[in-house]
Amino acid sequence: MVKKVKNVIVICDFAYIEGGASRVAHESAIALSKDYHVTLFAAVGPVSDELQASKVNVVCLGQKDILHDKNRLHAVLQGLWNKEAKEKLSKVLNHFSCEDTIVHVHTWTKGISSSIFEVLEEKGFQVALTTHDYFLVCPNGGLYNYPHHHICEIPPMSGTCIRTNCDARNYGHKLFRVCRQKIQNDHIRPRKNISYIFISDFASTQLLRRYPSIQKHYFLENPINFTNRFQVECDKNPLYLYVGRLTDDKGIRIFCEGVTKAHVPAAVIGKGVLYEELKEKYPNIEFAGWKEKKDMVPYLKQTRCFVFPSTYYEASPLTPLEMLACGIPCIVSDKNASKDIIEEGKNGFLYDGYQSDALKQVIERCQEDDLIKTMNTYIYQTFDTTKYSMDNHIRHLKEIYQSILNGGD
Repeated sequence: MVKKVKNVIVICDFAYIEGGASRVAHESAIALSKDYHVTLFAAVGPVSDELQASKVNVVCLGQKDILHDKNRLHAVLQGLWNKEAKEKLSKVLNHFSCEDTIVHVHTWTKGISSSIFEVLEEKGFQVALTTHDYFLVCPNGGLYNYPHHHICEIPPMSGTCIRTNCDARNYGHKLFRVCRQKIQNDHIRPRKNISYIFISDFASTQLLRRYPSIQKHYFLENPINFTNRFQVECDKNPLYLYVGRLTDDKGIRIFCEGVTKAHVPAAVIGKGVLYEELKEKYPNIEFAGWKEKKDMVPYLKQTRCFVFPSTYYEASPLTPLEMLACGIPCIVSDKNASKDIIEEGKNGFLYDGYQSDALKQVIERCQEDDLIKTMNTYIYQTFDTTKYSMDNHIRHLKEIYQSILNGGD
């Protein structure tokens, strides 16, 4: 007899939108609540207005996220094994049957911890786990050496990995993450009730290379809202645009060097630890700070090309897709997952992400108006917004849930 999904329990560290993963978790939970009884289980509040106004039942523990908890001992203990999360989730699960309920885990490393996976298996619930990052295999979640600003190919949790200080903060924090990873590996990898959802081909390759024993996995790209889509006439515009966090792993230094060498107008939308330093060093670049999407429109309407210089293995960046939806050619570092969406010379260009001279050469090529006009028209006419729509995402997600509940059939 085919089982039918009636209930979905979405698990996410945050009850408010803290980043891309929580946005997907919240928006999909709200969309799913049209057809299912949906509960969102979170560690850190407050609960967002959008969730409060929806049909989603929210269970929030009201805890602090472990990064900003000033009681560092409490943060360590919560990060390693959140006893309260396990106990509270157990009580929530008592109201549901594993015969018609799917538990969908989006994030767990910033508040909830891996304690929840033990109770989920004990009670017989099938779990979908979306891999928004690389915490499944890597202690720092990025497969990246933050102090030295390069991708890390050291086997995770090997002796060399444990001895290497790759953490953005300090080696003590790295050792905490190693301990957390050991506990996580012990409580996730043996579980037979977990199916994985990969969000890009690039990310799945990186994860399966380091965790080849994964048996049950699916593929589903994150949704994007294109409600206010419009075409930018890029060939008439001068501006090379960067949008994102101002940190070394995002490649912001390479962007600043590249546009400066190419002598082109450029703007940076975003904040981060490098903001003041780079603003002072590059007076030729406009540093606009962070902007809401509606406030980015004037910049988009002046944009010739969008540059995405990230030098770490981002699993599925959304901003390049949002730019392509407006017909804007994208110049992308070859070090991240966005390279998978680039058709060389048609919708954008790739360059060696570590070399500002390589970026300069691509920018110089993009100064040809006829080339940019041709690319602009091709991109806008061929970009498939339905592929990334929430409706399409939910349709495929429902199919995945049904498959998982019925043992992959």
